[in-house]
Amino acid sequence: MRTATRVIGYGALLSALAGPGLAPAMAEQSVFDVTVLAAACANCHGTDGRSPGSIPSIAGRPETILNTQLQAFKSETPPAGTTVMDRLAKGLSDEQIDALARHFSQIALSQPRQEASKP
Repeated sequence: MRTATRVIGYGALLSALAGPGLAPAMAEQSVFDVTVLAAACANCHGTDGRSPGSIPSIAGRPETILNTQLQAFKSETPPAGTTVMDRLAKGLSDEQIDALARHFSQIALSQPRQEASKP
């Protein structure tokens, strides 16, 4: 499943209508693909957020919990015992956090079994 999130601010539209003279001051555009952001999570949380080891799986967790946890990591006072998540979350916008929480909440915790093809 490929999930893309696209956000375009009103500034981009206004700058296009206003002409090139105002474009730099008004252009506010953010476009990202959540799967690219989510790929970085695989380093610790496993492919599609399904951790094979001691690091918690994030696939299938409720969106609100994932969002709350990421916001807590991003805050000025991250949870005690945080290792690297506080530094990673600080680089994410609120829109990116929302998209990541939504993305991982929609992935089943266990992978569906694939039936062997019959000859």
